[in-house]
Amino acid sequence: MLAAEKAVYLTIDDGPAEDFVQKVNFLNAKGILAIWFCMGEALERFSKEAIDAIKAGHIIGNRSYDHADFSAISLHDAREQIERTDRIIDELYTKAETIRPSKLFRFPFMQHLQDKAFDDHFEGIQRVLDQLGYHQPSFENMQYSERISGSLKSGLHVECTWDTFDLERADVVNERDDLQASNGNEIIMIHDWISVAPFKALMDKLIAKNVVFQLPKEMSLQNAAM
Repeated sequence: MLAAEKAVYLTIDDGPAEDFVQKVNFLNAKGILAIWFCMGEALERFSKEAIDAIKAGHIIGNRSYDHADFSAISLHDAREQIERTDRIIDELYTKAETIRPSKLFRFPFMQHLQDKAFDDHFEGIQRVLDQLGYHQPSFENMQYSERISGSLKSGLHVECTWDTFDLERADVVNERDDLQASNGNEIIMIHDWISVAPFKALMDKLIAKNVVFQLPKEMSLQNAAM
């Protein structure tokens, strides 16, 4: 009996970048849809490009407005960052004449995440996400590491299980044979600020691992109905 194919959920952070369109077109040609965790200020600059990505079936998530350190700003400012970007994303989906399938949030860089004094602030942000209608997508058959399992179980933000490090070392994907060795599916993270050539090289290495790229079920159903 053949082993079940591993499913991976592709997430791309900190866009849209200058070459966002080229990356979207590359993924479209490969039949791969991604969740793009975007900054509001970048979405304002590249709104047409984001609308085209939405029409192609990609998902736009919230990465804050300007990548503020959420461990250093007030709860009020954190909420303003989320809400401001939320309004921009809503407008993009409206212009794309597409129903926004889900509200997804990934934290920008947080310098003091490991500081216990940050715990109450973190919980406050989680309450804000809940009030604004954010939730965990239906990622299936995940095996989270001990490092992130607690935050994923208690949080409404989206983590990753497999950080590609954006080809920081050329052999990083080849060394990570556990992509196939682990039993669970994976949430893969790439950053949109890497240039097109390394982005394509990284994706080609991931594709060569013979995995199935997919969106969470509720988003896949939404795309099928479009």
